[in-house]
Amino acid sequence: MSTTTQAKGPRRYLSRPDQAKRYSKSVRTIKRWGADPDMKMPPEYDFNGPHRAEDELEVWERGRIATLKD
Repeated sequence: MSTTTQAKGPRRYLSRPDQAKRYSKSVRTIKRWGADPDMKMPPEYDFNGPHRAEDELEVWERGRIATLKD
């Protein structure tokens, strides 16, 4: 584990409802985005239901913004 990850504290995972709230979308939309290879969302982890790592979502968000700027 890198020191950067340690400095941020424990890794957080967001459930689909948490992701839906973060992006102001429905849970169904989050599920659809995850199934769409063109969206290139981070992988899901199964912790009593599907979750994605918050830090991986932040990297994905930055990539989406960079793509929109081009």
